[in-house]
Amino acid sequence: MLFALAASIGAIVGLATIGLVKLILLVQYIGYGQASEMQFANIVESVPAWQAVLVPTVGGLVVGLLMQFLPEKRYHGISEVMEACALNSARMSVRSGLGAAAAAGISLGVGAPLGREGPAVHIGASISAWLAEKLDLNRRQSLALLGCGAAAAVTASFDTPIAAVIFALEVIVGYYTLRVFAPVVIAAMMAIVVRDLVLGSEPLFVLPAYQLSSLWELLLFALLGVLGAIVSCLLIIMVGAFQKMWIKFPVAEWVRPGIAGLLIGLIALELPLILSVGINAVAEAFQGSLAAQLLLSLLIFKLLAVALAIGSGFAGGVFSPAVYIGAMLGGSFWLLLNALGIPVSSQGVYAIVGTAAVASAVLGAPISTILIVFELTRNYDITLGVMTAAAFASTVMSLTGYGSYFRWVLAQRNINISSGRDISLLMTHRIEPLIVQSYSRIDQQSTVGGVESKLVSQRQRLAMIVDDDDVFYGSVTLQQVVSHGLEQGMDHPILAAAFDADYAVGASMNVVTALQKMAENQVEFLPVVRYENDKLARLLGIVTKSALLTEHYDVVKKEREEEFGIT
Repeated sequence: MLFALAASIGAIVGLATIGLVKLILLVQYIGYGQASEMQFANIVESVPAWQAVLVPTVGGLVVGLLMQFLPEKRYHGISEVMEACALNSARMSVRSGLGAAAAAGISLGVGAPLGREGPAVHIGASISAWLAEKLDLNRRQSLALLGCGAAAAVTASFDTPIAAVIFALEVIVGYYTLRVFAPVVIAAMMAIVVRDLVLGSEPLFVLPAYQLSSLWELLLFALLGVLGAIVSCLLIIMVGAFQKMWIKFPVAEWVRPGIAGLLIGLIALELPLILSVGINAVAEAFQGSLAAQLLLSLLIFKLLAVALAIGSGFAGGVFSPAVYIGAMLGGSFWLLLNALGIPVSSQGVYAIVGTAAVASAVLGAPISTILIVFELTRNYDITLGVMTAAAFASTVMSLTGYGSYFRWVLAQRNINISSGRDISLLMTHRIEPLIVQSYSRIDQQSTVGGVESKLVSQRQRLAMIVDDDDVFYGSVTLQQVVSHGLEQGMDHPILAAAFDADYAVGASMNVVTALQKMAENQVEFLPVVRYENDKLARLLGIVTKSALLTEHYDVVKKEREEEFGIT
């Protein structure tokens, strides 16, 4: 059944992604009178200056208004898919996926310098999550379907099925296993079939047969990888700076994309190649046909425009901008080497390797990046340079503390998915099934001596202080009772020796948080209560440290067995 679902998702998400492409072209036609991804810069250049500025401005205002109806009033992209996989049992909102696609279609159609892969992955994942929820699939199956949606979206968007599968496993799902790998492959294959039937099978870039001049250039590619990581960090810093800038200025959130659109439109009057996905500019950089001054200008102003667009609230992905910026960085690096008289390979080679450097650092996924660049260019001879740059870029990026753009976005919302899948999985398991009644019940008027006698006679080590209606007032251990009795006397009230009611937790708490709370308080148990409308806490029972540790072991063991196909 899972394979059939994977094939269905591949076809549906493939069509949805193509629908996003068609929406972008429709918005282009409405705004500029013509539509073309490859010739978009030429279209904008041909219209009057007022139109080239007005369209992204109005489009930004429309996007800003649309965002007000989305969850949390913001764009949702790949980082939210990563969060859903790591922390939310692969559950996502379809509403946010559709909203992100609509906002991205308008943003890219009017010229926002972003990419379509982010919204495509998000809508693919949200469709998969909705289907998994309706079919009541378990966590493992839901994760597999989410990976299917992501892989299908990337495949349909870029015609890169191999890279799409690895991207889904490396970035979205977070691990490789045959039980996930097989359905993800099926989804990607169905998506490529749909893409070929609708859009054809022509490669995105047609390039000369590039080759490396010498293997010593690998040292230069390593340096280019370091530069790619630095530029990626600069992009993140600039996005954060623009977000902070808007906080300081009393401008309504929905107006911000409009102002950003105005500024981007003004830049595009001189440099229309920075607009939208920028396939035409990247193709020219790969072919080595961009002039030196134009290369540097496009690098600087594309970086500025991307940061402005994201920081102001436009919707779109960051992979395409990373490819664009990397191509311009690589071409500019080649210009520097050429000026220094260093004999190297052609400019196009360095543009391609620069793409791998920046994209690897931004995505935090070197394997996926290497395969994406290879499938986009279909050139095996320079793959060694691509691998070198990607490896150095991702390594340097990991040392900066950012990890990737997506992890930085999550960190801005105090979300950390780097703790590992085991912790993330355990955070989905509640303590409610582990509740037991291994304790003595005592009332508020009990004395230390009376509680000690009761615990000994009932052979219990814990006592819960409750009234006849199970309202919880505190808890105490036998050790506390004995210690307090020796110090204060056996006639002292038990409440003076007990933990108060605030120490209790709700049944919805997860295993990880419960263990952390026990460690902080240096105890071996937690009272579990149910909070009612009158704010009374009624005792349900207790959960012990040994039960939590057993659950931890069983969950991780089962996950490993499923991951490696052990039955």
